[in-house]
Amino acid sequence: MAALWLVVLVGVTGYELSVRGRSRRLAVANSLERTQAVAAAEGALETVRGELALRLARAGTVSASRTPQSAPLDPWAELSLLNTDTLVLGDARALPRVYDAGARIQINRATEADLRRFLAALAIDAGDADRLAQRIADWHDADDFRRARGAERGDYLRAGARRLPANADFSRVDELRDVDGMTPELYTRIAPFVTVLGTGQINVNAAPREVLLSLPGMGDETIAAIVQAQRARRPIRSIEELTARLSSAARSSLVAQMAELQQRAAFESREVVVEADGWLDGSPARATAQALLARGGDAMFTIGRRIVQ
Repeated sequence: MAALWLVVLVGVTGYELSVRGRSRRLAVANSLERTQAVAAAEGALETVRGELALRLARAGTVSASRTPQSAPLDPWAELSLLNTDTLVLGDARALPRVYDAGARIQINRATEADLRRFLAALAIDAGDADRLAQRIADWHDADDFRRARGAERGDYLRAGARRLPANADFSRVDELRDVDGMTPELYTRIAPFVTVLGTGQINVNAAPREVLLSLPGMGDETIAAIVQAQRARRPIRSIEELTARLSSAARSSLVAQMAELQQRAAFESREVVVEADGWLDGSPARATAQALLARGGDAMFTIGRRIVQ
């Protein structure tokens, strides 16, 4: 009997060691695959970064030969051309995505009025738009003072919410899901038009109608003139040029907001967000890298870079 129990003990011990060894091997393998996925995502970021730098260099050469009266080139226009197919990097794969930060609303920089105008542009009921704008603002402002139709920490605690307001900037767009009153349907409509990166300036020549309407003084006639210029690929170079295309009534509305618009509107791509997914075929390990690239003149700067997943 003693010998039999000894055999059982040895077998159980061997099995336990085998299970532990397998778990450790899987953990090491997953870690290695995760590292490769991150490297693939980072490689895709560098590929796009290099292309943007090359565009700047080419634009600098061309601009040197242009006359002062010539329209300046926007080297970062047509960013959709950089959304390439999947990149193959050895056994790894990566897929980059590029967008102009100025073509979206920076929810951490937008005012309550900006958010209200934007939500109304999505054909959201005026009352719901007002309430949601206040609650988004309450979520990320630094205090616990509740707006009239907003919601602060106490409201979320009473409702048993799974997450409480951060009283700080949104770090990811999907944090909007936790704002009181944000339904899955509303989030699906809002998310494609917002970002948490950039200074919040709106690129008039790249932003869609919904984003443009978040700017003060933008009426239907002004939006129509901008959209027409976008479709014709004839970029507007200044607010003055835009007002020259408008009737006196639309011009007056825009001029009344001129001081704020000068600060809020841009007419070229100055900030570009690059995101890239990296993975290995047959592996569950995935990684998403993100970077904000900005330019000043012919120079490019990496403002932020992180692994977000």
